Amino acid sequence: MPRRGWAPPAAIASAGVNEQLMHAVLYAALFFETSSDTECDADLAVKQLEQIAWSLRQLSPEDQELFRDFARRMAATHRSADEANQIQRLVEALLRPDE
Repeated sequence: MPRRGWAPPAAIASAGVNEQLMHAVLYAALFFETSSDTECDADLAVKQLEQIAWSLRQLSPEDQELFRDFARRMAATHRSADEANQIQRLVEALLRPDE
């Protein structure tokens, strides 16, 4: 879910299905990552982030890079450098190789 006070750039409004889906996945993950315990159960958030990460890691390397590029573009639209950094850190954590 987008952060309060943030609106998607006009480019998203006219984007194709792939960008709409990447937007949904990115902001769902961001919600689970940044929600307080009163906004979302912590165990549920961890489980959902693990599932999102697993799903993203099933993508081809090319599609993973497309997702990274999309996330970088979304981060660049934020007025807050802190939120932009959160997005970038989150995506790198989601797409890191399985250990």
